[in-house]
Amino acid sequence: MAQYGSMSKRWDFGTFQREMSDPDPDKPHQALFDINQDLEKQSFVLDESVQRAVFSSIMQQALNSSHSDVQGAAVKCIPNLVKKVKENSILEEVKNLADRMGASKKEQRDIAAISLKYLVDNIPFSFRNCVKVIVMSLVNQLPNAADDVKLDMIDVTTDLIKRFGGVLSIHTAKALNEDGIQAAVLAALGAKSLSVQKKAIACVAACSVHSSEVLFQQVMTEVINGISQQRHDKVRRYIQLCSAVSRVAGERVGGFLPQIMPLLMDNLDEAKLEDIGEDHDRIEVRENILQAYEAFVTKCPHQITPFLDHILESCLEGMSHDPYYDYGCEEEGDVDMEDVEDDEYADMLEQDCDDDDDTSWKVRKTSAKCLSAIIVSRPDCLHRVYDSVCSKEARGRDVAEENPSNRLCLPERFKEREESVRLDIFRVFGELLAATSKKNAPTPSTKVSDSFSNSRRLRTETRPEVRYLLDLKEFIVESIVKASRDKSMKVKTVCFQHLTTFAALLGQELVPMTGQFLAIIKETLALKEATSALKTEVLQFLHLIVISSVPMSPEAETIPSEVLPLVLQCVGDRYYKIVVESLKVCGALAPLIASSKQPAGHSTQVFTTVYDRLSVTDVDQEVKDAVIATMGSVLRHFASGDAQLLPAASVSQAFQQLLVMFKYECSRIPVMKALSATRDVPMDVGLVEKFMSEMCGFLRMSSRPLLQASLHGMKVLVERKAGQTPEPLLTHILKELVPLLSDGDLHLAHLAIDLADAILRCLKTVPDVLEKSVLPKFIDLLKSPLLQGSALESLERVFGELGQRSVMGYHPLLRMVLGAVGQCSSVSEQRQVLASVAAVTAKLTAQATEDQQAKTVEEYVSCLTQDSETSCALGLACLGEIGKCVDLTTNPRVMQVVREKFYHPKEDIKLLTSSALGKIAYGNPADLLPDLLSSIEKNDNNHDVRYLLLRALKETLSQANPHNDYDPLKPHLAAVYNVGAEFAGHEDEGTRTVVAECLGKLAVLSPATTVKGLILAAEKAGATGEATATAITAMKYAVSEPDFEKTTSLEDNLQFFLGFMKKPEGVDKEGLLANVKVRRASVQLFTAAVHSKPELIRPHLQTYMKNLLGQCDVDNDLVTPVNLGPFVHKVDDGIEIRKSAFECIDILLDGHFSDGDPLLDYLNDYPTVAEQVSNGMKQTQGQDIQILSFMMFCKLIKIPRAASAVTNCLDKIFAPALLGKVQERNVKEVSKDNISKQDAERIGDLLYNMLKMVFLIKASVPTAEENPNFAKFLTTVHLVPEHIVRAAEGGQ
Repeated sequence: MAQYGSMSKRWDFGTFQREMSDPDPDKPHQALFDINQDLEKQSFVLDESVQRAVFSSIMQQALNSSHSDVQGAAVKCIPNLVKKVKENSILEEVKNLADRMGASKKEQRDIAAISLKYLVDNIPFSFRNCVKVIVMSLVNQLPNAADDVKLDMIDVTTDLIKRFGGVLSIHTAKALNEDGIQAAVLAALGAKSLSVQKKAIACVAACSVHSSEVLFQQVMTEVINGISQQRHDKVRRYIQLCSAVSRVAGERVGGFLPQIMPLLMDNLDEAKLEDIGEDHDRIEVRENILQAYEAFVTKCPHQITPFLDHILESCLEGMSHDPYYDYGCEEEGDVDMEDVEDDEYADMLEQDCDDDDDTSWKVRKTSAKCLSAIIVSRPDCLHRVYDSVCSKEARGRDVAEENPSNRLCLPERFKEREESVRLDIFRVFGELLAATSKKNAPTPSTKVSDSFSNSRRLRTETRPEVRYLLDLKEFIVESIVKASRDKSMKVKTVCFQHLTTFAALLGQELVPMTGQFLAIIKETLALKEATSALKTEVLQFLHLIVISSVPMSPEAETIPSEVLPLVLQCVGDRYYKIVVESLKVCGALAPLIASSKQPAGHSTQVFTTVYDRLSVTDVDQEVKDAVIATMGSVLRHFASGDAQLLPAASVSQAFQQLLVMFKYECSRIPVMKALSATRDVPMDVGLVEKFMSEMCGFLRMSSRPLLQASLHGMKVLVERKAGQTPEPLLTHILKELVPLLSDGDLHLAHLAIDLADAILRCLKTVPDVLEKSVLPKFIDLLKSPLLQGSALESLERVFGELGQRSVMGYHPLLRMVLGAVGQCSSVSEQRQVLASVAAVTAKLTAQATEDQQAKTVEEYVSCLTQDSETSCALGLACLGEIGKCVDLTTNPRVMQVVREKFYHPKEDIKLLTSSALGKIAYGNPADLLPDLLSSIEKNDNNHDVRYLLLRALKETLSQANPHNDYDPLKPHLAAVYNVGAEFAGHEDEGTRTVVAECLGKLAVLSPATTVKGLILAAEKAGATGEATATAITAMKYAVSEPDFEKTTSLEDNLQFFLGFMKKPEGVDKEGLLANVKVRRASVQLFTAAVHSKPELIRPHLQTYMKNLLGQCDVDNDLVTPVNLGPFVHKVDDGIEIRKSAFECIDILLDGHFSDGDPLLDYLNDYPTVAEQVSNGMKQTQGQDIQILSFMMFCKLIKIPRAASAVTNCLDKIFAPALLGKVQERNVKEVSKDNISKQDAERIGDLLYNMLKMVFLIKASVPTAEENPNFAKFLTTVHLVPEHIVRAAEGGQ
């Protein structure tokens, strides 16, 4: 019996049996439908006593019923039924079902195959006996089965292996051995039926994912023997098998490539292109070999490197092979194919070849796909691809080739006659451009929210790969333009896509070809049969051409008259994407029209068309955003300054319409952006008031984007009508700003302060509301420890304005600011508040009179003599900030009193003293810097004071502007370097660290001289010198600075310093201990480069990674055993460098180049990284490394290209000897009663990150639970404290 939870309604088995045995087919059909509906309900429970009978009854109907509807209903019950029954209840029927696969009747075999597929897809993983029964039955039947029977058997077997491969390899002893599935399926490769061969190949490939090394060796031996011993059509099956195995288990195949590749190369030589002709078998062989090459390149990108040149050459030969067509006929008489009528062209093809007999296109298609795989999987070899397919040299070879059909340059192949192959060749070119664009600037943004002036800035940085395109730009453009005149809309669309990418890469270099582009744009837009996708691509390309053009240039003069009518016609199109793109083009055309010789007619046409679109309210949101942005660009260029191309009434009418749209919620932000773009366009004061009133009302809303846009928009409008906006409105706005002046959202606070500053500058007097309501909020902000950045800078500006205009005067305002610093027991608690108050104080003091300045400085000097720590800290902070902009040498007491604070008992005061001294020295370096340098050199007996003086020097260098050639510090840089170099090898580590920071700042200010000096110092000190570590650390600080310029020489210099990452040879134990500091500094420099300037390390990333991974393993030369009596303790001096190396790998996993391309995707060697990360999990000497390893593996799991590497590491990670021991040891430690709180937190953190990784693997890796080690480990998770398990489950 069965029941629904606690419901009284019960399912009657007897009724079900009677209906199932009824001769009327409607009764069993209805019974099957009803039980399937019940089985789908979660609350339905089938009694164990009737499970066997129910399953048997349903299978009898599926296999023996003569009615197809009943059979179909029975089969549909299987997925839900197997989830509601015990394994023992269905085991016998499952065996019977598997045996039916060999039945003599085809109908029974078909229904058995369908039923087994449903069963395999839905039975639980715990039904291992069912899996074993199915496997054994199929294995026994397969050798003697007919080909049509084998098809279904192998198909079911493949599904079974894909889902239960891990279970089969462990729990069925004979399932995958020489007498099992693999041997039986391999034997099926010899079947005459091609369908059976293909199914067998897929099945063996599925086995290869889970098979042992012995079994995999057998497969590869079979492949190698088959390729070496068979020929023609028989060798194809083994080549196909090799490809299939490579696609699913590429990492395992990589080790066999040295044996496989020579065999494939020999077979390729036998099927030479010139001998193919009518031999279709050889064409198939050639195709299969190229498919295998593609699989190797994609799945074994590094192991295939020695054969890459051969594969590249084979792809080029394959792409150019077309024995049935003479491409030279297109060039005879310099006649373009577009001049030949379509019918005539078709007749020519019919005469040349019969498409049914021509299969050479398969070779060309496969060659193109293989070449794409090389470009995508090996971006480091991009220059080799360019040299072969798209370079000046390749073009020269083609010109010398008399037969156009044998020309190999990629643009030559754009004339391919087979459309599908032609599209694949274009895809190769697209991948080439995409890979090149990843190494350069991204394509310019075409979002409607971007201003048209900013989008005009196209980066055209010429790296080596771009130079190849520059050399052939005319030829490439000519080839694409010619191909764009093809009849196929798909080909036309692809051509314009590539033209867009090509133009984005080359930028201004293509401007001279504007005429050719305009011609094909006009032709394409005028086509009646042009698709929406084609028009969209054409308009995007036109937009790029327009924004690349320089106004008033000859090319720019022709653009509006050539394309404007067609573009305006597209604005009225029905498809919204075409409308959006055409509006973008109109906005981009506005500056060209405004600067043309006869702008009047065009400007009126554009304005009228855009205004008509603006007036239509019932349109798509994307169209609304585009039309508002376009109207902003039109008004900006046609109605601002001297360019009065539109009547004032039309301009007013446009603003009125924008005001109407401003009242709709979805259009508010786009309208505000348009108003910002039209800040120089005359607008009626009444309209300004209406816009500002609306924006003021938005300040009470919760939408952050709306608040940001409103604050910025009001600032623009206030500055637009400075002095004309009514004072009551401005006062009301100031009142509404008060709630936004808090540290809850510092960016909004910054915008609000900027708006208050703009209002203050517009008013003749300071309003009461500002001093009574707004000013106290400013003081509250100064009290915030979060205040920094743009919000602090805005406060400085507004206080500078208040200092000049406030009625309360300088000293009362200064006292209000100083009041923000409260009295507290520790200066460190108010460090940021002191910095904020000091910055504002310096701004006020700098604008005061000399007498006021002198009096203020004297007050701060007196603060230094007080006992209060807070007063002393405030005086030092303020003197330092004031000293940057005011020369304090006029007061002789300042330097004396400040230096006395070096001997203060509090460390915070000492650090503030060094900071203040450095800033004061920057205010007058000619008088104060020599004295500071002299003091550093003389303080031999007091290392603490010297350390503080060096920190002061670092502060002085931090104030300098590297972009200002007239910075007052520039004449003294040589003297500073000499002092730094003197102490680079100092015995005190703290001193060396500060010296490294100083030298890093110097490298930013004077890169050529300083970096050269650092190289000389490192060469002199060698790989074991303290000065070498200091020089490398200085480079680390320099590379981390955003102002440090990236140059080619810097890449070379960085290569020198990163060379110290490698362990030196022939060095004794003492030298190795000294070298560890140098290597660690080099690793940290590499980390800084990865984080801040990854482009610097791109050319040699593979070498750097090899050296970095060499630091991750335990170095026994750095492990020193210490005898402690009953036991021996090992001191590991290499743990810090290993930790730094793992931290670097962690940053590499997150790192991206400036184009957004992941750093490790460029190397494409995730298996090595995953292997090293898994090794880090067993380094018990450093728990920090273990925690980092768990976190890094979580990141690897989320990287799609690392999926196979993650799966291959599961066996190793979850082996009892690795993660099992880690868990056992730490669970035992955390359970001790006497464990300290710190140790408990540390171990808890380790267990949390370990379990977080485990649960993420379980959720993200589909086949994880099939791994026996992983499945076993999951059963031990309950041993970890429950609160850690819950946190880890929620954290993943």
